[in-house]
Amino acid sequence: MGVFTHLHVASGFSARYGASHPQDLVRRAAELGMGALALTDRDSVTGAVRHAKACLSAGVRPIFGVDLAVPAFDSARAPHRPRTPVRGGGHVTEPRLRITLLAGSVHGWARICRLVSAAHAHPVDGFPVASWEALREGLGEDVVAILGPSSEPVRALAAGRPDIAEKLLVPWREIAGEGLLRLEAVAYGLSGLGAGSVRLAAHTLALGDRLGVPTVLTNAVRYERREQHRLADVLDAARLLRPVPRRGPLDPGERYLKSGAEMAEVAERVAAAASAAAGRGRRLIEET
Repeated sequence: MGVFTHLHVASGFSARYGASHPQDLVRRAAELGMGALALTDRDSVTGAVRHAKACLSAGVRPIFGVDLAVPAFDSARAPHRPRTPVRGGGHVTEPRLRITLLAGSVHGWARICRLVSAAHAHPVDGFPVASWEALREGLGEDVVAILGPSSEPVRALAAGRPDIAEKLLVPWREIAGEGLLRLEAVAYGLSGLGAGSVRLAAHTLALGDRLGVPTVLTNAVRYERREQHRLADVLDAARLLRPVPRRGPLDPGERYLKSGAEMAEVAERVAAAASAAAGRGRRLIEET
């Protein structure tokens, strides 16, 4: 199984986050025989034109979207953001909740662009964050909402609370619209139940199957090739005002544009960890 479509991809237009140019990501996708590729930069759509031009030249179908910061459903229970670091100096605490949006048409792309503009017009603690009002107005009608490890429901799964995760999915199912909500499984082979672990991806898949919410598999791509993960560490350190660690990377080193065969192996591991029926890993790739 060599065919796969990456639906969650950041480029260098995600400031101090993405480590590859859009044209390099598209070129690599074409080398891997992929017929389509999404670009979902963080809080920005400024790379869309270069993505479109690169896809046109390479014969790859472009998919347009964004990785957008969103508020907690119950803002009164959201954790308070620390204002000063323990030992003095500076630091950056980013919005903790994010979702991915994909456009299914030109009309859907216009909706996404308006959502991004609204998030920048009303920042929270200096960061663009889409309000619930803007989300209710902007989602639906050819906009697919994907909830991954940085979303509130999947974070509840990571905390061992599938009951809360199920409740937190209710408002998203209401505002996303029928058939336009997806869960996102991401697995880098990390231990525990945190983001990037096979266990969390398996729990995500199981939750989606139980509730009838389709799950897609992504690699939450940040760079074109594996060896660029050290550059991702430098970007993280610059963005978050943290030192580059001497032992162990900030980035797991797995968030590159993997081939269809590599993603098929990930899908099989996730399906096995979820104790799913035979063939579930293959269907996960097909549904993605």
